[in-house]
Amino acid sequence: KEAPSIIDEPAKLLEDAANTRAAIDEYTSLKETLEIIKKLNMDISGFGLMKYFFTNLFVIDTVNYEEITRSLEGVTINKYDLGSKEKSAILVIADNNDSDKVLKVLRSFNSNSFKIPEGFPQVPSEAYALAESKIKELTEKQASIKKQLAGLTKKSRRDILAIHEKAMVAKDVLETLRKPGGTKNFAVIQGFIPAKMESKFKDSTKQWTSVVEDIVDPKLKEQIPTLLDNKKFVRTFEVITKSQGIPKAGEPDPTPMIALMWPIFYGLMFADMGHGLLLMGMGLLFKVKGQGELSRWGMLIAISGAAAAIAGVGAGEAFGYHLDHMGPFEGLLEEGGALHSVSFLVGILSVAELTFEQVINILKVSLFLGIVHLVWAMTLRIIRLMKEGHKMVAYTEAIPNITLYGGIVVIMMCAIGSQYDVMNMYSKVHTESVPWVTIFLGEWAQVWIITRIAVVTVIASVVIMMIGGIMHAKKHPEDGADPASVIMEVFLGKTVECLAHTISYARLGIMLLVHAALLLTVNNAFTSLGGVESGGAMAMIIGGNLGIMMIEGLIVYIQSLRLHLYEFFTKWYTGGSQPFRQIRPELIYNQFVWKRK
Repeated sequence: KEAPSIIDEPAKLLEDAANTRAAIDEYTSLKETLEIIKKLNMDISGFGLMKYFFTNLFVIDTVNYEEITRSLEGVTINKYDLGSKEKSAILVIADNNDSDKVLKVLRSFNSNSFKIPEGFPQVPSEAYALAESKIKELTEKQASIKKQLAGLTKKSRRDILAIHEKAMVAKDVLETLRKPGGTKNFAVIQGFIPAKMESKFKDSTKQWTSVVEDIVDPKLKEQIPTLLDNKKFVRTFEVITKSQGIPKAGEPDPTPMIALMWPIFYGLMFADMGHGLLLMGMGLLFKVKGQGELSRWGMLIAISGAAAAIAGVGAGEAFGYHLDHMGPFEGLLEEGGALHSVSFLVGILSVAELTFEQVINILKVSLFLGIVHLVWAMTLRIIRLMKEGHKMVAYTEAIPNITLYGGIVVIMMCAIGSQYDVMNMYSKVHTESVPWVTIFLGEWAQVWIITRIAVVTVIASVVIMMIGGIMHAKKHPEDGADPASVIMEVFLGKTVECLAHTISYARLGIMLLVHAALLLTVNNAFTSLGGVESGGAMAMIIGGNLGIMMIEGLIVYIQSLRLHLYEFFTKWYTGGSQPFRQIRPELIYNQFVWKRK
């Protein structure tokens, strides 16, 4: 299809729609004006055309009538009551020599002579009726045009978008192919290529003159774009990275980290096999049917749903019911069943009964994931500072900050291990193991030993950070810091910050508990209303599950996003680079094949 044959009809309809909308606005404005004097049944076409008399109709504020009559003494004024008590119409009849005086007086009261546009009956009541009928007619026409446009949008949207995309590609390529110095037969393409593609580039351009050189100009180095080169699965999460800016040259791409942690976070908070599979199905639908960014977001939703389904196996739940007691799975999971070998995974993180032990276990997992996430971010910050040459800041602030954080986290774990006997954790009577710590360090890592080591680590970290902060304040007095403020910031700010950031990850477990509690409530209500034999019970369980999926799914998405954007990115990420742009942009509606002549 040629572009005009596809575009002509929609373009004409859009033009008609614009003209119709303008006409409706015009008639509506006239109607609102005539609304005031529509009761008058007089022909005003001859007003202002008399040879010896000045005759005109004015609409005034009723309260000004007496003042106007006094100002125009000797002039004939006839007053007409209108539909609005605040407004009145006056017919002024005067000698032509007094016309300027009449107009000047009435203008001082913000009143001008009333005129009905040409083409309309000059009788106000008839003009009002015509305006009403025109508005009705045009409104019907507008609705018809909208209906036609909707049909064309559905029918030709893809073709029009394909033409638009082709035109944009042609424009971009032509702008890229610069012709230097007004030459007719030569063009120059200048840009950047990934270093690993140098040999391929030379091979592809050997029929032309091509030059590849390393970038040494400092100004040009600042213009180097960033090419995100991730595997297909990881590429799905680039939308989150791009929301914080493209990583600068030499800065690690956070997308692989997001690709690892996002499914874990989302899956843990939304752990339910049934809900996860439904969410995955919806995401795949968007992936297949959607285009461009919608398709990418569909894949992200599908991955999130798959993670929730897998985590649902660990939680042992599907739609809030125990997997090992559901008909299709009960026989498969019991001894002798096809899935018995992996049955130990079902319910490994169960929160179905909401017991204290279950809650503590899920919070332990949540905090562990948070610690990994935060330590990774802090480590990346140290690497960035070292690369940028800020070694003193790294040694006196970034590294002690990570040891301070580790010490505080370990003390928290010791508190859990000592059964919350916080005041006596350091005592030798507490020979319990420390959650997570003992697993990695061995049996010697008991509460009393680890508590003492952690306290010393925290104190040493705080002291180093204070010394480093004071040194920085002396070296950079323009920052306005003083020793007292540095000490307060480290002693209170940093320690509280470490606690706050860690506790923030407790939301992973809390959201799972909320999800389980909501499903438990819905399922209990379903049972109490009569189960499958009751229409009300069926409406309750279907509506309840859909509601939980929509609300919880959105909340969990927001919480996952927050943990990445606020807890992770803010610790180390700078971003702000220009994205690498190909000569041939990414196409959605077209497939171009570049052929050699």
